[in-house]
Amino acid sequence: MPDNNSPWGNKGTGGKKPGQNPWGSSGKPPRGKQSSNESSPDLDNIIQGFKNRVGKGGPSGKGGGPNTPLQKYGPFGIALIIGSFFLLVSCFYTVAQQEEAVVLRFGKYSRTTESGLHFKLPTPVETVLKVNVTSERSVGSSQNLVLTGDENIADVDFTVRWNVKDSKNFIFNLEDTSAVVADASDSAIREVIGKEKLEYVITDGRNPIEQDVKKLLQDMLDEYSAGVTITVVQLQRTEAPPKVIKAFEDVVTAEQELEQRVNEGIAYKNEVTENAVGNAAVLVESAQAYKQEVVEVAKGEANRFLAVYKEYKAAPKVTRQRIYLETIEEVYGPAEKIIIEGDAGSGVVPYLPLDQLKSKKSGSN
Repeated sequence: MPDNNSPWGNKGTGGKKPGQNPWGSSGKPPRGKQSSNESSPDLDNIIQGFKNRVGKGGPSGKGGGPNTPLQKYGPFGIALIIGSFFLLVSCFYTVAQQEEAVVLRFGKYSRTTESGLHFKLPTPVETVLKVNVTSERSVGSSQNLVLTGDENIADVDFTVRWNVKDSKNFIFNLEDTSAVVADASDSAIREVIGKEKLEYVITDGRNPIEQDVKKLLQDMLDEYSAGVTITVVQLQRTEAPPKVIKAFEDVVTAEQELEQRVNEGIAYKNEVTENAVGNAAVLVESAQAYKQEVVEVAKGEANRFLAVYKEYKAAPKVTRQRIYLETIEEVYGPAEKIIIEGDAGSGVVPYLPLDQLKSKKSGSN
């Protein structure tokens, strides 16, 4: 190969031209190919060469203008592009199936959106608060000593489950909704149980009390505009405290004995009343019968008298004689009689056995 066509230039150092050495200005071959008497390239020169090549837009250093984003837009432009991208991304938001989103514009309520993909003004103009409206939350209380309507004490444990029905009211109207629900539940429990007797509370009254507490609690929270719905009120335990169970049993026994005595008194009262009513009915019926009998007898006597009077007017003499005979018959009928003919007793004083008549009279009695 001719010397003037050698990649290293002309032999010797005097004949080479700048820019003809492919290894750079140092004129040294790469590592592994350099002679043993030559040193390694300077690291600073390599880094500086890389910076020069990148800064010029290519390995040749040609092109005449900036090609990198930093050189094209500058630091402020890059920051502006990145900020615009994040603002654009913040304009879109998604709401899950079990959620509602409350959109705030400069911190003030703007609207409520349902599940799905939605658009809003970029942050911080509009912000989004998401609320789970389907999952149930619960509050409860244990070892509550509640005064009953009959001045006894009941030990009550209860659980209240609720969920969100109005996201706006839930977020803005109460600072701590769970605490408000717990306090309102305790107040409702005390109000409802305070009207009932202990025996009813710990026996048959649990379900009615739960319904009454649920209704009262919902009314209280609606008055506060809490934005929640009470789904379940459950009394876990209702019983008398251990220290007063014996006294309560004594009270229950006494009440049962009192009820038994009252029932016995009522039964005796009913029996006496029924007997008196029956006797009164008998007396009334007897009086009615006697009245009817007297009236009928009087009517009969009056009718008989009227009949006799009618006959008397028709034949006074005959009627008078008949009346006389009937009267004599009625008067002398049951008496002892001795009949003496008129002519048989003339001149003779008849002997009357008065002692026999007296004895017969006494025997007939």
